[in-house]
Amino acid sequence: MFLKGMLKVIDKSQMERFHQGALHVLEKTGLQIRGKFLLNALADAGCRVDFNKQRAWFRPDLVEKQIEGQRDRYKMVRSSIWYPFCKELPEDDVAFPDEFTIDYGHAATKIYDYQEGNYRDPSIQDQIDMIRLGNAIPSVKAVCAPFVCSEFDPRMEIIESTRILLLNTRKPGWVGTSSAREVKYLADFAALACDNNKEVLKTMPPVFVNAYCTTSPLKIDKRSCEVMEQAIKYKFPINIASMPILGGTTPVTPAGSVVVAAAEILGCITAATLIDPDIYYYSTGISAEMDMKTTQICYSTPAAILTDAALHQLFKYKYGIVFNVEAGYVEAKCPGIQASFMKTFRQMAFGCTVSSSLPIGLLDNAAVFSPTQAMIDLDINKALYRFAQGIEVNEETLCPDLINDLEFCEKSTYLENEHTLKHFRDALWDPMFMDRTYGTPKESSNESNEKMLQKADTAWRELLAEEKSVKVDPEYAGELDKIVGAAEKEFLDK
Repeated sequence: MFLKGMLKVIDKSQMERFHQGALHVLEKTGLQIRGKFLLNALADAGCRVDFNKQRAWFRPDLVEKQIEGQRDRYKMVRSSIWYPFCKELPEDDVAFPDEFTIDYGHAATKIYDYQEGNYRDPSIQDQIDMIRLGNAIPSVKAVCAPFVCSEFDPRMEIIESTRILLLNTRKPGWVGTSSAREVKYLADFAALACDNNKEVLKTMPPVFVNAYCTTSPLKIDKRSCEVMEQAIKYKFPINIASMPILGGTTPVTPAGSVVVAAAEILGCITAATLIDPDIYYYSTGISAEMDMKTTQICYSTPAAILTDAALHQLFKYKYGIVFNVEAGYVEAKCPGIQASFMKTFRQMAFGCTVSSSLPIGLLDNAAVFSPTQAMIDLDINKALYRFAQGIEVNEETLCPDLINDLEFCEKSTYLENEHTLKHFRDALWDPMFMDRTYGTPKESSNESNEKMLQKADTAWRELLAEEKSVKVDPEYAGELDKIVGAAEKEFLDK
């Protein structure tokens, strides 16, 4: 059984103050919304709207009514973007995967080449290889697009990457889009990928990433509005995501940033539910803080994590709406000690307050994917998941008879006992890359770290070499080609 309970970062009185603060901002300041269809819906509902300035002010009673209509409807807990690793939001616990589940693929713009020691643009072959690496890792339940691939014409990159994904994995996750006119093609891909399963398309459509990011402070941009307008037509679930930067785009205090992010999300859900209340709605936060020395955006910090944790608990308890977090964002630039520490800290902090999604391989605030770091992250995530499982207590694990039989281990030891042989793989953590040998006086910390990285780099290459290619039905491939051809005709004027 999993560990029970969660660390509460806010209490009921604080939730109410956040709620009232968000309602006050929505009523007095409002949102800037670059989508006329949302502004029309709000105006029709009696809200004050300035169409010239694309600004709307929200009646508190309308916000509360629309949010109440979504209470407890959608309960799947996800990594911030796609894979629902926990099918039901626990009532008073953090959410853990039902089984060991790794979050894989975040459309990074660079790959970290460990052997060369630098970043480079990912090639089409890199895209294929990293999809196949995701196939090779059993705990990856959904392979999302690892990269934005610059070898493609940018007008067709999303469409071509989708085809590559569907040709190379039987467990497709998302590809994602920032263009409204791509939605209909991604909808066709999604229907094909799930054999037109209506329930899957309604709750967790493959290929199509349903995240509409607000722009703090208090804006939803034209791109997000356009994509949302098209997605609503397909009844896809709507995920409103906020990315406040403490001290940059929101107040420097976590409390002030919670108010801004909550207002953004509540306002967007209010407007969208006026158009279609039957679609599933949920939310996401990826909070960061501004480093005042460097101006770097930092995610793996106490203030940023507390902001997301407070938002999760506010939405969970006050509104009955799932609020996901993204544990993979860290500002470390290359594989190694800093990346491993930041990932462990961020994931354990969320694992105590929100949920335990287990991403691998991300660096430089999710702009870079490193298969070498991904292998190290696997070791880390196995430890985190093993800890979250807690202690199993039964006659077999208590083993009182064995204790009595061995007494003081003078005739036989636990090390050579059949009980140890039977259970050590389940009970103990066996890292693949961490060095747990006895130390030698001559080995430096740099040498030890380098050995770990070399082992991890070799491991992913061996996994990839052993992975067999996916066999694709020619009819299925032909349907993919038809979708791509239609997109080429529209986007490239062929």
